Amino acid sequence: MNRENIKKIIAALLIGFVVGVLWFVGVRFALYEKDGVHYHGNFAVYINGEREQFDSFAYYEEVQSCGADAAFNPRNRTHMHDETNHVVHVHDEAATWGHFFANLGYTLGNDVLRTDGQMLIDGQGGELSFVLNGEEVDTIANQTIRDEDALLINYGDDSTETLQERYDGLTKDAAEYNERADPSACTAGEPATWQERLKAATGF
Repeated sequence: MNRENIKKIIAALLIGFVVGVLWFVGVRFALYEKDGVHYHGNFAVYINGEREQFDSFAYYEEVQSCGADAAFNPRNRTHMHDETNHVVHVHDEAATWGHFFANLGYTLGNDVLRTDGQMLIDGQGGELSFVLNGEEVDTIANQTIRDEDALLINYGDDSTETLQERYDGLTKDAAEYNERADPSACTAGEPATWQERLKAATGF
């Protein structure tokens, strides 16, 4: 093999290597997503025919705590923002509906719902019912909140048809919130910048 052919082979190998690296970096750049959990669900609570409005500022997190201790704050895991009383924000995929209501100051169990002013016990003046994603379920407190979940909690003497009507009437816009940046979050709700994508793609 003469020197000219060797040069051509080396050049072809170098070109192939560069193209392969560029392809690899390009794919990583395109597919990169920030670490951190941030998704949404929808919910409503009805008590004796009246929907809970959650109209106090105390129910809402205006700014999520940031920094080294943020992960230890239970309210960071799941909460509401901006006085939007039907959207739950989730920043921990292990967060449950029980955690969420505890952060609101409520107690939620399979047979009890304690609000900020009432203790409601299943079978004592009404029935406590849960409709999750269109299906009536017996337990909800320990269920993890999944992306785009829709939950109705109902206490009262209501028929199955009424429960279904109330569930159907829920605003189900969690998917829309998933597409928005969350200005109250530290980083998980913000889209990655091109610099972050490039750094992740190249490893530098």
